[in-house]
Amino acid sequence: MSAEGEAEAEGEEKRKMKVRDIMSTPIITEEENTGIIKIAKDMANLGVGSVVITSEGEPAGIITERDIALKVLLKYRGRRGSEVKAKEIMSSPLVTIKPEATMEEACELASTKNIKRLPVVESGVLIGIISVRNILTRKPEYVKRFYPEVRVLASGWTFDRLERTLSDGEVFLAKKKMVRYRERLKEVYEELSKLASYYVDDKELKEIFDGITQLYHDVEGEGDEKILMVEQRKRLETILRKIRHVTYGRKRQSVTSFASGAFAFHDYRHGRGTGKGMRLPFKRTRP
Repeated sequence: MSAEGEAEAEGEEKRKMKVRDIMSTPIITEEENTGIIKIAKDMANLGVGSVVITSEGEPAGIITERDIALKVLLKYRGRRGSEVKAKEIMSSPLVTIKPEATMEEACELASTKNIKRLPVVESGVLIGIISVRNILTRKPEYVKRFYPEVRVLASGWTFDRLERTLSDGEVFLAKKKMVRYRERLKEVYEELSKLASYYVDDKELKEIFDGITQLYHDVEGEGDEKILMVEQRKRLETILRKIRHVTYGRKRQSVTSFASGAFAFHDYRHGRGTGKGMRLPFKRTRP
């Protein structure tokens, strides 16, 4: 199967993935008359960022950390926190989704409603929850639907893998093993074809892909092999230098972000030329 066919098949498989396959379980619930102080303590103890509120056993609303911070402090600042009940600050009506819905449908619903979590309900029973994190883990290219300011970039580890393969090709070229060199060049070219169509905002990746494309087409054409080898080595060295610079820079940036206390997510970067570390556009460990 061609690279384009494989990419299309992979995309089709992701589109068919069901909510049931990626939802988080178990789901934490609280009754509508539960006090906010107790809910806040439960959320802290369990390490979750939201709870679904039920009324007579049926899911009725949802409360997030943001709801507690803003609604209780601002809307009910004249009352004691222990007096505020879940039903007073929960977001409702609750937007839910069925477990057999596709991931594409879940993404569309969440982005249209501008919400980050969708409780999963089957025959009136709450069985899980799907969040933006669940969706982006499987299909990170959807990030712009939720965070338009985020640029999606290939990670340093992706470039590192390409560099190793291309370096093998450089060795074969130096040994005048043109068949093996062509094999390595073709391997890198095909992977870059997929990556360039995926990371459309990555200008450095695009620049490298353009260089490899020219190399690949030249080596597949006819011409004086001695002249070809000399020219290939010069241009290949330039491309490898670029890949190594990008690899080092992106790996270093990810490690620096992590060391400073920010959770790094290798393929996402905020802002343009800010020099700041990369951060997750959503909570990493909370459903």
